[in-house]
Amino acid sequence: MRILVWHGWLLEGTGSNVYTAKVAEMWRRQGHEVVLLCQQPRSERLGFVDARGIVRPEGVLELIDTDATPERGRVIVLRPDIGSLLPVFVEDEYEGFEVKRFVDLTARELDAYLDVNVGAVEAVASWRRPDAAVASHLVPGAVVARRALGDGSFVAKVHGSDLEYAARIQERYAELVREGVGGARAVAGASRDVLRRAVEMAPAARGRTRVIPPGVDVDRWRPRDRAEALGDAARRLDADPDTARGRPASMDRSSASALAGGDLEALDALARTYDQSVPDPDAAGRLRSLAAATGPVVGYLGKLIPEKGVERVLEAAVLLGPEARVVVVGFGLGRELLAALVAALDQGDAAGHARLGERSRLELELEPGEVRAARGFADRVMFTGRLDHRYAPEVVAALDVLVVPSTLEEAFGMVAAEGAAAGALPLVARHSSLAEVAEALEGAVGRPGTLSFEPGPGATRRLAAALEGLLAVPVDERRRLALAARGHVAAEWTWERTAERLLEATGG
Repeated sequence: MRILVWHGWLLEGTGSNVYTAKVAEMWRRQGHEVVLLCQQPRSERLGFVDARGIVRPEGVLELIDTDATPERGRVIVLRPDIGSLLPVFVEDEYEGFEVKRFVDLTARELDAYLDVNVGAVEAVASWRRPDAAVASHLVPGAVVARRALGDGSFVAKVHGSDLEYAARIQERYAELVREGVGGARAVAGASRDVLRRAVEMAPAARGRTRVIPPGVDVDRWRPRDRAEALGDAARRLDADPDTARGRPASMDRSSASALAGGDLEALDALARTYDQSVPDPDAAGRLRSLAAATGPVVGYLGKLIPEKGVERVLEAAVLLGPEARVVVVGFGLGRELLAALVAALDQGDAAGHARLGERSRLELELEPGEVRAARGFADRVMFTGRLDHRYAPEVVAALDVLVVPSTLEEAFGMVAAEGAAAGALPLVARHSSLAEVAEALEGAVGRPGTLSFEPGPGATRRLAAALEGLLAVPVDERRRLALAARGHVAAEWTWERTAERLLEATGG
């Protein structure tokens, strides 16, 4: 079968990028031809891409075969020629593009972006007529697919950011969602909750929704001995030349100075001085030091933006006491705000902590006395920069607990599933689709309420209490719980099942 997929961004990182890449890879293994439209640079280095090229309204250009190992099927990645402006839901850095949030686009910019993508999809459909089509995100994907392919010819995939960062903020995007969904054969979402929100936005979706959870590569995300796993990741990082572009350790002093001087605007500028998309230069050494840790290790994996609630993990670790170590794996323009928070806690700087709470979007809840008592905290915290799936599974396998503290209404909580597969007990904020993930995993381990905490004011202390409860469980019992959680993931949340269910939704 020939499958067309529109996805407007990359095939690496987090969330919808990984989802799109893994589904395409599974379809390739199952013998299908996938033509995937996205903006991934150097897609030939992804092992499942058989050919790459450019697509413009006049046709497909510069198609080049890669040296990918042959498989039953084939993946062709085409980059629509959208020019230099890349609209995004959350501002971040993208190589070669001027980035602008959808909500900040002018009407002319939005129309031009939609038109060029519609033309690209039309060109691909003329070149290789698809048997099935999937549009990533209710906006802009669904409306692009409807205008290019017509009614009933595609499945629209809601990812959550399309609703939270565009359609709920501006009516023009809500209208585009309704237009796109009106022509979809089905609307697929990772959870009941995200589909409920989609139906609220676009009532035409009612009766055509499909719950299709994302998957986890359970062969890659698996329990491992801490020292062995971290040693393997560190050796690969030693050989990774990209780390040279990452955040230098000296940046900590700059962040601390900006906080001390009350210049919080400088923190945003600092975050733009290094490559956010790569590991830190000294990530390998930090992982080796963590391999020797004897106390509990708590971690976070994901974007470093205020909506993800990473500050709650850091502050909860203060309340846990000096034995607990914290690992923050991720990237984003909020990195320097978090570095400033660690500096304030490390110095016991209650005034600086208060400034951060008042003048940033971090939700800080420690009392001044608790901040002063946190002196030396930096020795217990380790940042790594962005670790993709070449490294992240080993680091997560080294954790006792992986916290998912997001305050955003999430579409699923794939990080929690990855943590469970790797043997780290997930602890998630109990709201939106995360509550469904928590319910499923808590059911699997037979301990309702153990793997989640209530969000909202006071969440930092509730998180700390939940962490204390999990870490107080004897080690052998924690391992049993972790294996039960992994068993649920391996049975229900795999990429093979995700790809099969999504293809069924297309009618293929």
